[in-house]
Amino acid sequence: MKKKTYLILLLFVITTLAGCSGFTQKENHVGEKAGEAKKESVAKTENTVVWAVREDARIPKRNIQKTNQLLVKKGYDIAIKVKKLEVDRNYEKQEIYHDALEKAVKEKVVDVAYVDACYDTALGEMAQYLQSGLFYTLNKWLHSTEGKAVYKLYDKEVWKGSSVSGKNYVFPNEIYYDVPQAVIAFRKDHVSQKLVKSWDGSWSDMLRIMDKIKLGKDDMMVAGYPQTDYFEGWIKKRKYMIDDDIVYDIQNQTVHQPFELEEFYKYLSFLHECYQKGYVTHGMDNGITTQDEVRHQERGEYAIAWQVDRRINPSDHFLVRNPVCVRGILGEGTAVSAYSDKKEKALELMKILRTDDEIANTLIWGEQDAKKLLDEDGYVKDSVKRVSDRSAFGLNDGIFQQKEEGITPVKDMRKYRNKWIHYSQRTTSRMLGFWPDYSSFYEELTEYQKVLKESVDCFQEDDFEKAYQEAAERVAKAWKPVGKKVQKQITEWKR
Repeated sequence: MKKKTYLILLLFVITTLAGCSGFTQKENHVGEKAGEAKKESVAKTENTVVWAVREDARIPKRNIQKTNQLLVKKGYDIAIKVKKLEVDRNYEKQEIYHDALEKAVKEKVVDVAYVDACYDTALGEMAQYLQSGLFYTLNKWLHSTEGKAVYKLYDKEVWKGSSVSGKNYVFPNEIYYDVPQAVIAFRKDHVSQKLVKSWDGSWSDMLRIMDKIKLGKDDMMVAGYPQTDYFEGWIKKRKYMIDDDIVYDIQNQTVHQPFELEEFYKYLSFLHECYQKGYVTHGMDNGITTQDEVRHQERGEYAIAWQVDRRINPSDHFLVRNPVCVRGILGEGTAVSAYSDKKEKALELMKILRTDDEIANTLIWGEQDAKKLLDEDGYVKDSVKRVSDRSAFGLNDGIFQQKEEGITPVKDMRKYRNKWIHYSQRTTSRMLGFWPDYSSFYEELTEYQKVLKESVDCFQEDDFEKAYQEAAERVAKAWKPVGKKVQKQITEWKR
C-alpha cells in the first residue's frame, strides 16, 4: 500500500514538474517574443541620428516616437533623436545658436543640424559659418546613386541659390525656397481681357489702361500699395533684383541704388501721376490698410489689385504674373555634421524624409493616414494640433497642408513648385550663390537704407522733378561707400 501510494505521489511530482517545465518553457518563449517585438519597434542605438534644432522649436515627443516606429516597420534600421540648443529668441545675436551648434558638432553630440535663419546683420557670418569645416559638403553625394533621388527634387537654380562658393552644405528648406512671383490682378467686371492683353508691361502703358477703365461711384482704381520691387515693370525678361535695398543687375553682375536707374525714375513718374489722380494713396512699401479700403476690397469695388491676398478671388480676376526668378536663400536649411561618425545614416535619413511622404507626415503631424488627418476639403483638420516645427526639419513639399489664418495653401506643394519654377517666362540670375558680407560697413548700409526709405515717397510731392532730383542726390551720397564695397566683393566672388 505504501509502495503504491509512493508511486502515485512520484507520478504526481513528475507530472507537476513536467507541467512546470512546460510552463517555464512557454513563458520563456513568450518573453523572447516580447523581447524581439520590443527590439523591432526601435532601431539600434548606434543608428540613432541626433538632430540639432533651436530650443524654441516645437517638436512633440509623440511624433518622434511614431516616426521611429514607422521607420523600423518599413525596414529602416534608423531612428531620430532631437537635441535642442540655446538661441537668441529675438533674432539679434546669430552667434548664440551657432556657438552652441559648433560645440555640439565638434563634440560629436549631433549628426544633423538646422543651421538657423540668417539674421539681417549676419549674411557674411552665415556664409563663413557654413564653410567653416563644421558641415559635410553634399555635392558628391547629391550626384551619387543614392543622392540623385534628392537632387532631382529641386531645380538646379535652387541648389545653386543655397550654395556658398559653389559648394552645397545644406538641404533646401522647403518652406522658404519658394519662387517669389508678383501678380497684378484686374477685376473682370471692370477690365476686359482684351484690354489686359494689350498691356505691354510698362508703367507708362499702365496709365493708358487706367484711362480706359470706367469706375463706379464708390470704386477705387487700385487696391494695395506700391512696392520698390515693382520698379522694373512686368517685362518679359527681368534684369534687376533687390535685396537689402541694394539693386542687383542679375545679368551683368553689378550693383546699384534705385535712383541711378532710368527704370526707377519712370516708375516714380507713373506713381506721381497716379497719386495726383487719387489712384494711389499709399506711400512706397506701406502696406497698412484702412478699414475703408478693406471694405472696398471685400465688396469688389476696385479695378486693379497690386497684391494678391486672401481677399482676392482668382476666378474674379485676370492675373498677370511677373517673370519667375529664383532667389538665393542663405541658411535655413539642414546640414550634416562633418564630424559625425554616422554620415551615411544621416544622409539616408535625409533621403527618406524627402522621398517617403508617409514618414514625413508622421514626423510633422504625428500621423500619416489621410483618413484620420484630412477634412472633406483635403486639408489637415483644424483640430489637429500635434504639428512639429516644419522649419526645423525643412519639410513642406510632400506633407499634407493645413489652412492657416485665412490662407489656403496649395494641396500638392511639390507639383505647384515644379509648375511655376518651370514657368516659360523665367529669368536666370547670374548672382545666385553670391552672399555679401556687411560686417565691415553695416553702419554705412543702415544709413543708406534710412536715407532711401525717407526719399522714395518723393512721388507724392507736387513738384516731382525737383523732389526727385534732391532725393537722388541724398541717396547717391549715402550709397557711395556701400556700392563700392559690395561691387568689390562681387569682383572677388567672380574670380
